[in-house]
Amino acid sequence: MNITAKDLMDLMDTWAPQDLAESWDHPGLQVGDPNEPVKKVLIALDVTAENVEYAAAHGVNMIISHHPFLFKSIHTLDLTSWRGAIIGKLITSRIVSFAAHTNLDTARGGVNDALAGALGLQDCKGFVPEKTRPMMKVAAYAPFVKAKEFHYRVKEAYPDIGKTFYLLGDFDDAARVGKMEFNVPSEKLPQLLDEMKSICGPIHYDLYELKNGGRHETMGRMGHLPHPMTGREALEHVKKCLGLPVLRYAGNPERTVDTVAVLGGAGSEFASLAKAKGADLYVTGDLKYHEAQDAAGMGLLVADAGHFYTERVVVPALAGRIRQAAAEKGWDLEVVEDSEARDVFDHV
Repeated sequence: MNITAKDLMDLMDTWAPQDLAESWDHPGLQVGDPNEPVKKVLIALDVTAENVEYAAAHGVNMIISHHPFLFKSIHTLDLTSWRGAIIGKLITSRIVSFAAHTNLDTARGGVNDALAGALGLQDCKGFVPEKTRPMMKVAAYAPFVKAKEFHYRVKEAYPDIGKTFYLLGDFDDAARVGKMEFNVPSEKLPQLLDEMKSICGPIHYDLYELKNGGRHETMGRMGHLPHPMTGREALEHVKKCLGLPVLRYAGNPERTVDTVAVLGGAGSEFASLAKAKGADLYVTGDLKYHEAQDAAGMGLLVADAGHFYTERVVVPALAGRIRQAAAEKGWDLEVVEDSEARDVFDHV
């Protein structure tokens, strides 16, 4: 099946809804036409001159990056500037640029789950509370064959909602009425009801607000190492798992480390929360001198694993999810990864 950039954008929005993004963030479409046909997509941490050149030379129609290319507003489009030249290349090569940033940091299966997975953390839970998404329960009645069709639609397009979907009826009696029950985030309710009516026709349904709490979304993750380690062993573990050339740290490396908190990118302001929640080691990036000093002073071992290395783990994870979804949907799509990306910082 042939697809467009919008099909991939819609898929990304089901995994990392843009309402999860921080208020200062600018995820979503960056450059290009959402209706552009896509046969090959490149997954990258950043949009760079190098990977755009690669994309143009190798038939890539779309780049999905973690960092938004147009994070800051531009007021003049100078095609001789480095950013303007990239925009020009994207447009003339008909390459769509799309980003999922802080929404992918918070989303389940996003950056921080990939980071926790790369470190082999077990029994992971959320770290920094972000928001609670109100949930509604829908109970509906429809001809069974229509209810079955809608059930398949939800499982394909909304996997998380599909996991809560119960369909009762007799598969041998197509004329029988089927009862559907499923939970849905309140912001997606109008869309789901429209799709249900489109497939099932005019039907009766009841709505119930789930008073026992909605879906809690968190940024960062906390979990346990495969086994307790000394601080030095844990730091070496982080260095090896993330492929770091060097690893800065602060705090006592002789302490025992079992519980680890992680937050990809820049998360230094959450060191005190990591300590309060019982972390022995906090792994993040972009630490400053006094922030590291404060963390060490409160008895926390903190590792500055860098912005690049703590977030690049999402590239293969996201590529794998898109490949799997494309196969399940029958999409004619090739997914490639930006394996040549390098940290903007180097060492001598």
